Amino acid sequence: MNTTQVGAWAEEIAWQHLHQQGWQLVERNFFCKGGELDIIARKSNVLAFVEVKYRKRHTMGGAIASLSPAKQRHLIHSAKVFLQRYPSLSNLDCRFDLIAISGSDGPHSQVRIQWLDNAFITSG
Repeated sequence: MNTTQVGAWAEEIAWQHLHQQGWQLVERNFFCKGGELDIIARKSNVLAFVEVKYRKRHTMGGAIASLSPAKQRHLIHSAKVFLQRYPSLSNLDCRFDLIAISGSDGPHSQVRIQWLDNAFITSG
């Protein structure tokens, strides 16, 4: 699989995991100038902007270590744009989650899923 296919595969695994936990899909792959949001999901009064990261191996911090401060800024920007486009959702409690997937790439491989809710905190 190429990197685009691996990314789509990882996002599907992440979405299935969220869905099994009772989350409802709001949008996938929201693009705007300056960023992208992989998954936007809602459960009760919580709106989660979910970043999906995949690494074949979880050494050197694995997928979790890849959520850099620059990436966090892009996610925050994208979430602000999303909420401006959909103001009816802005009254929900918003948070940034990270679903980190590690393991062999492929549809029948064993993977490790780590879900960090409130993966980082924004100021202002």
